[in-house]
Amino acid sequence: MYSLQPINEEETTNRNQVLVGIRLMFNRIGEIDTLNEKYQAQASIEARWVVPSCNFFSTLSSLDQDTLNRGKSVSLIKYTETNWHPQLFIENTLGDLKEQIRYTARKTSDYQACICEHRDIKGLFWEKLELNHFPSDIQELSISVGSMFYNDRVLLMPDPYYHSGVNREAFVDQQEWTLYEHINVQQRFIRESFETIDDDENGDINSNEGRKRSLVSVSCHVARCSGYFYWNGYCLIFLITIFGFCVFSIPPNLTPNRLAIGATLLLTSITFRWTVNRSL
Repeated sequence: MYSLQPINEEETTNRNQVLVGIRLMFNRIGEIDTLNEKYQAQASIEARWVVPSCNFFSTLSSLDQDTLNRGKSVSLIKYTETNWHPQLFIENTLGDLKEQIRYTARKTSDYQACICEHRDIKGLFWEKLELNHFPSDIQELSISVGSMFYNDRVLLMPDPYYHSGVNREAFVDQQEWTLYEHINVQQRFIRESFETIDDDENGDINSNEGRKRSLVSVSCHVARCSGYFYWNGYCLIFLITIFGFCVFSIPPNLTPNRLAIGATLLLTSITFRWTVNRSL
């Protein structure tokens, strides 16, 4: 039987609250742009919640009801037009996000059915990337899933039965990064800090300040292959710096020659640093 229990009992505010289990799979991770703090990814999200079977079965055909009674899942066509759903969104997406959404159902008991929303996404995602330990840095790549409803209506939580994961084989930057198998799933909350005005004649102000929305963040970790930058970055910069001492081998009376060599090495060092920054 599929059932969800809140992680923190204090977040359960009323009986009408719907618990939604979130599972995310990183199907493919593309280019990681450290300098602009973004990365490309393709992922699949599964959101599951439980509904009473008495009201749900009446909307299905006899063939779908027989399929559910045999313990199999059925596809739900145009489910959102006549049924409730948690209205999920991706918090840290950038630009246009490509999405494909479909719904399935499975009978879990004589009184309950489990609805699953399958969401395939592909696009750019924002992530705060630190360069304090470059080039031996480890970065966290995450996707945050939220709901348009407040936590008194919908509470998102990590799915305790279906765990999140990452496909390490479909990783584009394998020559520059190492993708770890470990996945970190975290439930967090964001507070509203604004007020909305109703459209009625009285113009009443509906204060949402202090209300919270629940989110689930799924993260994987990548480590930069530091050997490439040590040999092609630090080593070459060290050689350019060493060549700067060649100026002392030129007689002091040849000032123009010494200035030309020093300026050339300085410009070479600056250009090379720009080249390294573009490869981050």
